[in-house]
Amino acid sequence: MLIFVFIAALTGSLLFLVGPAAIACIAALKLLSWENPIHHEQSLPWDEYNFVTVDRKRLMIVTHRTDVTLGFEARFQHEVLFNKYLAFLHTVLPPTTEFTEKAWKW
Repeated sequence: MLIFVFIAALTGSLLFLVGPAAIACIAALKLLSWENPIHHEQSLPWDEYNFVTVDRKRLMIVTHRTDVTLGFEARFQHEVLFNKYLAFLHTVLPPTTEFTEKAWKW
């Protein structure tokens, strides 16, 4: 920006500063009016999931079906929330659900 001010002072033309100022104003208006769209994803019903992989080292719980690639993962920052979510899964998933504790490789 100092280069533009120096050239404007050297040439005596303030019109040289209009271009960068206009670009900055347009960019500021676009950034101020930007909204992050909210996406809601719908997954399968709880009784469709029959396998849960628990990775305690990474505080991660992966709930999936017979195919390991179908499902969703939940990552946690605190162990308290991790344990609450795991207890919740025990209540909503069918009694035949297999819970496995191992390192999640993906």
